[in-house]
Order: sequence, then C-alpha cells, then structure tokens
Amino acid sequence: MTLHFEDGSTVAYHFRSEAQLVRGRSREETYRASEIRPGIFFVDFIAVDRRASTISLVLDPERGICTAIEARLPTEAEAEVPLTERIRQGAELTGVKAKFLRGAIDVPFKRVTGRHAETGELIGKRIEYTYSRAERYEHLYLNEQFYTWHCLAGAEQGLADTDRCHYLRIADRLYLFVWREKIVPTLGAVIVDLERMKTTGKIFGYRGYDFGAVTNFPVGARARLVSVS
Repeated sequence: MTLHFEDGSTVAYHFRSEAQLVRGRSREETYRASEIRPGIFFVDFIAVDRRASTISLVLDPERGICTAIEARLPTEAEAEVPLTERIRQGAELTGVKAKFLRGAIDVPFKRVTGRHAETGELIGKRIEYTYSRAERYEHLYLNEQFYTWHCLAGAEQGLADTDRCHYLRIADRLYLFVWREKIVPTLGAVIVDLERMKTTGKIFGYRGYDFGAVTNFPVGARARLVSVS
C-alpha cells in the first residue's frame, strides 16, 4: 500500500511477510502488527535509517485512512538539559519528539479525506491498567496535553508523574494514546479500547542508561474504568 500524507509526502509499504516489510523503494524493516479490531491495524518498527527513532502506523483500510507517529528519543546532551533550563527557554519539559501525520491509503490526501481526529473523550477518566499479575498502573487523563500515571503494583510501585500526552479517536470507544516522559526519555503509543477494555501498543526508550542502544517492546493491559470526573 502507498500512504499519502496531509503534508504532501508519500511512502510505499510492501508487507512481504508477517515480520518483514519494505519501506519506500528498498528500506527493509522488521515490524510487529496487531489487528486491534476487525480491519484496524497497529504496525510498529524501529526505523533503522534514523537515530533512535520508531515509526508506528494506525491503518484503517475500510475507511481508507491512516495515521503515522514518528518518534525520536533525545541525544544524551538533550536529555541532560535541566528542567529549569527548559522552562527558562520556554521549551517542552520532555526531549522526546513525536510527529503525527494523517494520511489516505492508496489515493491522494484531499481536504475531504477523513482522519483520526484529536479528541477529549478520555479526559476526566481514571483508568486502571493491569499488565500482568505483578504490574498495575492507573492513569488520570487531566486535559488536552497532560495525564498523570501512578504505579499501583510492580517495580515502580509508589512512583507517579505527570507527562505530555496526545489523544486521537480511531473509532467509537477506540483511541490512540501517546505519551512522552520527561525524566526517563520514553515514548509510549497504545490503542485504548474501552469496548473490549484492553490496550495494545508499545513502549520505546533507551536500554538502561546506554544512549547508543534502544528498546522497543510490545505492551498490552486489561483496563478497568475507576471513575469519571
């Protein structure tokens, strides 16, 4: 398929197998894909031709639309800039970058093309996510730009923070939620399904404190709506 994005760019994707694709004319990538709901797919891979970067795709062939998230982790020097200096500069508190591109599948993007739009439907909700028998978190979706996470059980039990986030509506009660952490440079991208009460996605970051090695691993959780304000 060829993705035609709203900025005028196009990228061809040839899915050669369940794990290998060709991006553009010759760039070979190893990817993971999940069918979130019938006909809606989440595709994710490390972009090996770019420094510390991943590309995630939400493909919606029945509607003929897609969304791409291009993520990049900060360099060591960027990550070491103090929060007070970022505030002084008027910069974002996190050095993790995320670029969102909406597109059309196999046809040019036009003004009338549908898109996965920004949404406030998660705002005000408090949801508990169980990743395993040992790992459990809760999210409080505060406003259009920020959410609070709190570890209820697991390795980070008792820790909490408020970080930058983004919300897109994919379908009825189905959302793309992306967050960018500021203390440990990390990006998460998950599909939150409030109909099936589950999530599917990935977390991207550096391996330990080695700024030369990245990790990009799949995650999923069972969801429980705790409250709505």
